Amino acid sequence: MNSFTFKNRYLDVPKRVISYFSPEVWVVILSIIFAVGATTYYYLHGYIIAYGDAESHLNIAKRVVDSLTPGFAQLGGIWLPLPHIFLIPFVYFDFLWKTGLAGSIVSGIAFIISALYIYKLALLLTRHRGASFFASLIFIFNPNILYLQSTPMTEMTLIVFFILSSYYFILFLRNDKKIINLLFAAFFGFCASLSRYDGWALVLMEAGVLFLFYFPYRFKFEAFIEKFLDDDSSDQIQILERKERISGPLSWSRLEGRLIMFCTLAFFGIILWLAWDGLILGDPLYFSHSQFSANSQQQGWLARGELPAYYNIFTSLIYYFVTSAETVGFLVASIAMVGIASFLINKENRYRILILLIAFVPFFFNVITLFLGQSVIFLPGVTPITFDWTLFNVRYGVMMLPVFALFSGYIFYRSGTLGKALVSSLLVLQCLLFFMGFSSVLALEDGRAGLSSFIAKIPDAQGWLEENYDGGLLLTDDYARTISIVRLPIKMQDVIYIGNKPYWEESLIEPEKYAKWIVMQKNDSIWKNLIDDELKQGRLYKYFNKAYTSEDILIFKRIADN
Repeated sequence: MNSFTFKNRYLDVPKRVISYFSPEVWVVILSIIFAVGATTYYYLHGYIIAYGDAESHLNIAKRVVDSLTPGFAQLGGIWLPLPHIFLIPFVYFDFLWKTGLAGSIVSGIAFIISALYIYKLALLLTRHRGASFFASLIFIFNPNILYLQSTPMTEMTLIVFFILSSYYFILFLRNDKKIINLLFAAFFGFCASLSRYDGWALVLMEAGVLFLFYFPYRFKFEAFIEKFLDDDSSDQIQILERKERISGPLSWSRLEGRLIMFCTLAFFGIILWLAWDGLILGDPLYFSHSQFSANSQQQGWLARGELPAYYNIFTSLIYYFVTSAETVGFLVASIAMVGIASFLINKENRYRILILLIAFVPFFFNVITLFLGQSVIFLPGVTPITFDWTLFNVRYGVMMLPVFALFSGYIFYRSGTLGKALVSSLLVLQCLLFFMGFSSVLALEDGRAGLSSFIAKIPDAQGWLEENYDGGLLLTDDYARTISIVRLPIKMQDVIYIGNKPYWEESLIEPEKYAKWIVMQKNDSIWKNLIDDELKQGRLYKYFNKAYTSEDILIFKRIADN
């Protein structure tokens, strides 16, 4: 063997390794590597439970299996239950609960499946493996999704079911004789509807698209023949069959049958949740207007004049579009917008309008909720600097990442060699901008320093309690997030919170009955009951000593002899 042959064989090794696996396998391998790497990084830096909501999700799941009053009633009635149900097997172990790694496992699995199905969805639209692989890379390399997949936040759970449902629904549109694909779409839509309320919009849109797909339009047959009989396209027969099918006597029965079959499963999650809130909390719409609902929270912003998108459609569009574009990176967003335009004008895609309606559900949903005041986003550079906060809920923009990834892959497919090189270069440049800090990782920044963050505003009381807690039941208003339970040397069964009936109600009347420790924050439920009420305040000081005092937080410890 001469040296030239040896060098050629040596240089061919990477090519053989790459070609050994299919692109699908490489997508899975890369997504696993990036998921594990990102989770390790954020674990070492203490960012896995940086969000206040991240700990709340962990605690909800933990209380189902390990609390004073364990059981599925601990799932509550505000946040949808499926992400917490997925957490239950992992939060059983205290280490995974307190570190947040229980959430990393669930979100990481969702991330890997999402990356794979973005590839499959792009392949469905392009039939081009390279373009599909490019679409999956857009998703895998995005630092916002890499951060969120390391946390217990619920975005990844919704994203994976959104992608799965969309994939099988579009597959059904391509060949509606395969009913199994419609059933899969309905099942994953059902899962999405129990993950986040965005999922409700998804199944509603899918039902609407199904109606449009089967609606028996009336054609003028002569015009139909004139237009297509002279066409040399190989699709003539399929077009004629389509005309006969949708204008024939069976059209209404097809529409009715498919729609009922889809909606029965897809909408079952919504019905379950309404029934749950009605049975457990006495109000089917408890999630929408209780004191803990998003709507109630937004009323405070509205009263301060800090709900900028409220009933302003233009502002709602600006806020969500800019948030989405900044989340995926403006260069990637630009690529995707060109891809969307190309997809829209390409008449070879017969169901392109219907597909775009499904793809843009997150955009429609978030714009509408901003407009109605059901949600709020504060974004630096867009939110007025006179507001109390300028960074909040920017992670909502990540819901558009699958869409931008998909259509970035599409324009890669439609481009020539030079175009592919340009698009690839823009992706590399965008990654560098994120890495060098020229593009903000919004989801991480909100967790570190925004209004969503807990670690940015950890009170001194937290550190004091960590050092001085010596066992016993602790009464706290968990909704006020005065302290972080996962950061304390305390077990969940030693915590009394609003969901522990009858411990909670009785403790607000006779605080000494169960609790050894009481932690309260100004104007929270405990403060209003035990401090603002003079009779109860007297009882409190009879049995408890004030152990810690700050401007807003008081900690009491029961007197030993009482």
